[in-house]
Amino acid sequence: MKLQLPLLLPLFISLSFINLSINVYAKSHNLGHQQFLLLNTKHNLIFNISKSQKLVHWNESGDCCQWNGVACNKGRVIGLDLSEEFISGGLDNSSLFNLQYLQSLNLAHNDIHSSMIPSKFGLLKNLRYLNLSNAGFQGQIPIEIAHLTKLSTLDLSTSFTSQHTLKLEKPNIGTLLQNLTKLAELYLDGVKVSAIGNEWCQAISSLHKLEVLSMSSCNLSGPIDSSLSKLQSLSLVQLSLNNMSSPVPKSLANLSSLTTLQLSSCGLTDVFPKGIFQIQKLNVLDVSNNQNLCGSLPNFSQDGYLQALNVSNTNFSGQLPGTISNLKQLSTLDLSTCQFNGTLPTSLSRLTRLVHLDLSFNNFSGPLPSLNKTKNLKYLSLFQNDLSGQITSINWKGLSNLIRINLGDNSLSGKVPPTLFTLPFLQELILSHNDFDGVLDEFQNASFSTLQFVDLSNNKFQGPIPMSFLHLRSLGYLHLSSNKFNGTIRLDMFQKLQNLHILGLSDNNLTVDATFNDDHGLSSFPMLKNLYLGNCKLRKIPSFLSNQSQLVALDLSNNQIEGMIPNWIWRFDNMLDMNLSNNFFIGMEGPFENLICNAWMVDLHSNQLRGSIPNFVRGAVHLDFSNNKFSFIPPDIRESLRFTYFLSLSNNSFHGKIPQSFCNCSILRMLDLSHNSFNGSMPECLTSRSSTIRVLDIGGNKLTGSISNTIPSSCNLRFLNLNGNFLGGTIPKSLVNCQNLEVLNLGNNMLSDRFPCFLWSISTLRVLILRLNKLHGPIQCQHNIGNWKMLHIVDLAYNNFTGAIPQTLLQSWIAMVGNEGEAQQKSGNLFFDLYDFHHSVRYQDALASLDKIIVMRLAQVVATIPPLAIDSMFSYFVNAYQLQFGGAYLDSATVVTKGLQMKFVKIPAIFASLDFSSNHFEGPIPKELMSFRALIVLNLSHNSFSSHIPSSLGNLTQLESLDLSSNSLSGEIPQEIASLSFLSVLDLSFNYLVGKIPTGTQIQSFEPVSFEGNEGLCGPPITKNCIDNDGSPTPPSLAYYGTHGSIDWNFLSAELGFIFGLGLVILPLIFWNRWRLWYIENVEDLLCWIFPQLYFVYQHRGERKYRSLRWRQG
Repeated sequence: MKLQLPLLLPLFISLSFINLSINVYAKSHNLGHQQFLLLNTKHNLIFNISKSQKLVHWNESGDCCQWNGVACNKGRVIGLDLSEEFISGGLDNSSLFNLQYLQSLNLAHNDIHSSMIPSKFGLLKNLRYLNLSNAGFQGQIPIEIAHLTKLSTLDLSTSFTSQHTLKLEKPNIGTLLQNLTKLAELYLDGVKVSAIGNEWCQAISSLHKLEVLSMSSCNLSGPIDSSLSKLQSLSLVQLSLNNMSSPVPKSLANLSSLTTLQLSSCGLTDVFPKGIFQIQKLNVLDVSNNQNLCGSLPNFSQDGYLQALNVSNTNFSGQLPGTISNLKQLSTLDLSTCQFNGTLPTSLSRLTRLVHLDLSFNNFSGPLPSLNKTKNLKYLSLFQNDLSGQITSINWKGLSNLIRINLGDNSLSGKVPPTLFTLPFLQELILSHNDFDGVLDEFQNASFSTLQFVDLSNNKFQGPIPMSFLHLRSLGYLHLSSNKFNGTIRLDMFQKLQNLHILGLSDNNLTVDATFNDDHGLSSFPMLKNLYLGNCKLRKIPSFLSNQSQLVALDLSNNQIEGMIPNWIWRFDNMLDMNLSNNFFIGMEGPFENLICNAWMVDLHSNQLRGSIPNFVRGAVHLDFSNNKFSFIPPDIRESLRFTYFLSLSNNSFHGKIPQSFCNCSILRMLDLSHNSFNGSMPECLTSRSSTIRVLDIGGNKLTGSISNTIPSSCNLRFLNLNGNFLGGTIPKSLVNCQNLEVLNLGNNMLSDRFPCFLWSISTLRVLILRLNKLHGPIQCQHNIGNWKMLHIVDLAYNNFTGAIPQTLLQSWIAMVGNEGEAQQKSGNLFFDLYDFHHSVRYQDALASLDKIIVMRLAQVVATIPPLAIDSMFSYFVNAYQLQFGGAYLDSATVVTKGLQMKFVKIPAIFASLDFSSNHFEGPIPKELMSFRALIVLNLSHNSFSSHIPSSLGNLTQLESLDLSSNSLSGEIPQEIASLSFLSVLDLSFNYLVGKIPTGTQIQSFEPVSFEGNEGLCGPPITKNCIDNDGSPTPPSLAYYGTHGSIDWNFLSAELGFIFGLGLVILPLIFWNRWRLWYIENVEDLLCWIFPQLYFVYQHRGERKYRSLRWRQG
C-alpha cells in the first residue's frame, strides 16, 4: 500500500481539478443566466429613470451580485430589493418570476397602478420574505400567495391615504393563511379583510410562530377572540382603526413576550384590563381614540419597561398615580381628552427620559408641580384643566430642551416669569384663558429667541405691551386679545416682524393707531392672515388692509366706525371670518354687480344697516345680521344660504309673512327671526323639517293662528322660542317627538289648553316657559312615565291653573335640588350644541360635523396655516361669537320679582327659578319645594295657597327672590327666613300672617310694603310695635278676618246700589258716540276705584303694553 500511494496521487489531483472546473463553469453559467434574467427584468419594467437609484445602474458589465438591490449566495440571486424605484408597470410578463432561488423580494413603495398582484408570485417557492407594501397593487389578493409555504414575513400593507386598495375576500383570510404556518411577521394594514371576530382571530391563532401582527384599518369587526392569547411568541400587535365594538380580552395579559400593543380607534368598550399594564416586556401601549373604553391607571411596579403610554380620547378616569415615576424608560405619556382628576404627583419630575407629556382636556386640579428634572422634555401640554396657583422660574429651571408649552385654559394666576420667554429652543408658548395678571416684564436676548407662536389671550395682563415682542424675529403668531393692556400702540411698529401672519390685540384698553407715516410702510407691512383689532378705538377702517391680499380672518368689531362699509372689504379671496359688528355702519358701498363674498362667517350685528340684507355673501356657515334696521329679504336668499348653519336676523324691521325660502335651507341648524314684525301664520315647514334645525327662535313677532302639529319623529330641536306672539289653539302633541329639547318657551301667547303632561317624557328639558296664556285646569299628570330631571327654570305665571301642586311632579325635578359641587361644575352659561361634537373646542372636531363641500373649501384656505394656529383661530371665533361648540346661548328668560320683569340675556347653567304666580293654585305650600336648594327665584304670589310658611324654607340657601304675596297664608313668619343671606327681594304682603317679624341682618333691610296687608304682623321694619310683655303680637281684629280676602257684602250692596242709580242717570247717554268712547276708555279705572279688591296687571306683547284687571284673592 505504501508503494501505491505515489502512483494514485496524480490521479486524485486530476479528478479534483476536473470537478472544480465543472463547478466553476456551472456557477459561472448559472450566474450569467440570472444576470440575463435581471437585465431582462429591468428591460420589461417601466420606471422613472431620473429618480431610480438601483435599476438605472444595472448593466452587462460587472458582477450582478454587486449591483445595488441584489443579494447573492453561492452564485445564486437570493435577494432583490427594488423598493422606492418609481416602478409603474411591466411586471406581468417579467423574468423576475424565473428567479427560482429568490428568498427575499421587496417591491415596496412603488406605483404599479391599475394592476392586481400577478398570480406568478406563486412560482417563487423559496420566498421567505415578500414585501409588496404600498407598491400600488389593488384588487383581490391571489390564492397563489398561499402557495408560498416557506414565508416567514408577508407584507401586503397599504397606507390609509392610498387610492389603491387590496382586498381579501376570495380567498378569505382563513384560506390565505392556512398553509403559511411558518409566518413570523404578517402585515396587512389597509387591506380590506372584512371579517368578523371569530373568523380572523381563528385564522391568526393557527400561526403558532407569529411574532408580529399588524392589521390596522382592515375593516375587521369584533369581538377580539381570546384565542389570540395562544400565540405566546407575539411581540407586536397593531389592530388600530378597526371597528371591534367589543371589550379587550383579559387573556391578552398572558402574552408575556408582548412589547407593543396598538388598539387605537377600534371602538373598544367596557373596562380595560389592568393586567395588560403589568406585562413586563411591554414598551408601547396605545388604546387612544376609544371613547367608550373605561379604565384607570394601576400602581406601576418598579420593573416596568413602558416607553410610550397613550390612552388619549378615552373614558379613562381616576388619578395619575405617584408610582408613574417607576416607569424609568417612559418617553411619551399622553392622557389627553380623558376624565382624569386630582392633583398632579410631584413624582412626575423623576421621569428623566420624558420627552412628550400631554395631559390636556382633563380635570386635573391643584398646583403645577416642578418638572425641572425632566431635562429631556420637549413637548408639554396641560391645556384645559383646572390647575391653579402660580408658575415661577423654578418650574422651568433646567428645561432647556422645551419646544412647546401649552398651559392654556386653566386657572393659573400671578405674574409670568420673563425667563419663560427665554428658553433657548422654545417655539410655542400658550398661556391663554387663565388668570395671569400684572405687568409683563421685558425679557432679554429677544432677538436670539426661537419663539414663533405666543398666545397670552384671555388673561388679566396689565400695563404696556412689552417691546421685546417686536424683536422676536421668528414670530409668526402673537395673540394678546382680551387682557387689560393699555396705552397707545402703532401698528407700523410690527412692520419689522416680516414672519408675522397672525396678530391679535382685541378687547384690551389699547388705542391702536393704524396710520402709516409713508406709503412704503403700507407696502412693506407683513402679509397677515389673521388680524384681530376688536375694541381698539380705531374709529375708521385701516387703509392698509386694502393691500392685505392674504387675509383669512378680520375682526374690527366694537370700534365706533361710522359711514359705509367699503366695497373692497368683501373681495378677499381667502376670507373665512369677517366681523364688523357693534359699529355705526349705515350702509354698504357698491357696486354689487358680480360681487361674491366667500367668507365662512360674516358678523354685521349691532350696526345701523338698512334696506336689504346682502345676498352677495355666498356659502357662509355663520351669518349674523341681527340688531340692525334691515327691512327686506331678497327672494333669492336661498342661494346665499346653501351652506348656512347659523342665521340670525333678530331685532330688525322685517315685516309681512316669514318667507318660505327659509324652509329650503336644508342644513340650517339655528334660525333666529325674533323681535321683528313678521305676521300671518307660522310656516308649517319650520317645524316639519325639525330633524336638522336645533335652535328656532321666532319670539317677539305678530304671528297668528296655531302651532302646526306636524313635528316629525326625527325632531332634533334643542331650543324652541315662540314667546310674545298671538298664537292660539293648543300645544301640539307632536312636540313629544323632540326628545332632545332643552328649552321650550311658549309664553305670552293665546294658547288655550291644559297642562302639557305629554312632554314629561322629554328628560332633557331644562327650561319650560308657558306664562301669560289661557292654559287651565290642574297640573296633575296621570299615568305618565318619565321625568324632568334636568328642569331648572319653570314659569307658569298668568294662566288659570287650579288645584294643588302635585308631589310627583315636583319630585321629578332633580336639578332643582342641586348641591354646591354641581353648582361649581356647571358654572357658565346655558348653550346648545349645534354640531354634535361634545369635547372642547377644536378645529378637527368641528370639521367632523360640517358638509363635505365646506370642509374641502376650508381645507384649501387653511392649508398654509399651522394646525396650532387653526385651533387657536377657531377658539377665537367661539369666544367672539359667544358660542360654545358652535352652540347658541339661551337669549332670554323673564323672572318676575316684586312686580318687575327681569330679563337675563344669558342664562347661567345653575340658575333655578320657579314662577307659579297669578293662577288659582291652592292648598299648603308643598314641602317638596323646600328641598329645591338650587332655587334662586321663587314666586308663588297671587294664588290661594293656605296654611303656614314652612320653616324648612331656610333650606333654600341660594334664594335671592321670594314672593308669596296675595295668598291666604297664616301663622307666623318662620325665623329661618332671616338666615337667607342672599335674599334681596322679599314680598309677603296681603296674607294672614301674624306675630313678630323675625330679626336678622337681612330681613330688616326690606321696605314695609313687603309686609303690608298682614294686620297681625308687628316689629321692624313696619311701624307697628309688638306691645305684649312676652313679645307676642297683638291678635288681629275679627273685622280683619271678616274682610280680608273676601267680599264685604254689606258694603258691596251699597256700592251696587250706587252703580245702579248712576246707571239710570247715564244709560241714555251711553248711546251717544262721544260718551260711548269715554266709557270704553275709563270704565276699568272706574271699577278699580269702586272696588279696592281689584288691581291692574301690566303685560307686554312685542312692543305693546297691555293691562288687565285681577281680583285680589287674599
